[in-house]
This record gives sequence, structure tokens and C-alpha cells, in this order.
Amino acid sequence: MAVQQNQRDNSGGRAPEKLNLEEIVHLANKAGLEYAEAKKIAERLELLKATERSRAMERYDDGKRSEARIKRMAETDEQYIRFLENLSQARGECEKLKIRYESFKNLFEARRSVLSYQKAEMKLY
Repeated sequence: MAVQQNQRDNSGGRAPEKLNLEEIVHLANKAGLEYAEAKKIAERLELLKATERSRAMERYDDGKRSEARIKRMAETDEQYIRFLENLSQARGECEKLKIRYESFKNLFEARRSVLSYQKAEMKLY
């Protein structure tokens, strides 16, 4: 239900079954671009994960603590935890947009198959 509502929101209020192939392609392109942008953000944050953990470890390195202790303290650091939450949120958003994009691609293929079937059926009569 939520996916259908989301598709209606992006299609000018029209239900997915009322969209023509050109409209579906337009929506798939828009969803694909949004997905690509979200994926770029999530991948960037993933690349920065080790850097953020290192920064957190630096905050606790006083020259007296063991490496294991510094690592444990960094893993519970508020800034590092916020970073991990942002990373998780970015991954989740990326996955939602991927699903929306794939849904439009599947809708396009299904609609194209139906139209091909209808054309073939008309030729028989």
C-alpha cells in the first residue's frame, strides 16, 4: 500500500495501472537518479567509516591507554555512534530508493508484456 501511494505521489496522482509506458520510463529515470544519488552518499559514508573510527580513537589516545582500550572507548564515542547512525540511515534510504526504482522497471516490463500480448491477440482476430 505504501509503495502504491508513493508511486501515486510521483505520478501526478494517477494510479500505476493508468500510466503509459512513456510516463513509467520518466518515473523510472527519476527514481533511478534518486537511487544513484543516495547510493553515492551511502558509499561515501562507508568509505569514511574507518576514518571516523580513527578520529574517535585519537580523542582517547593519551599515550597511557592500551590500543584495545582506546578502540573500545572509540566504539562507544557519541560522535562515532552518530556517524554510524547516519550511515545506517543512508543505507536504508538507498535500499528504499532501489526498491522504488526496481518497481518502476518491473511495472514497465509488465505493461510492455501486456501491450505485446494485446497486439498479438488483435492480429489473431
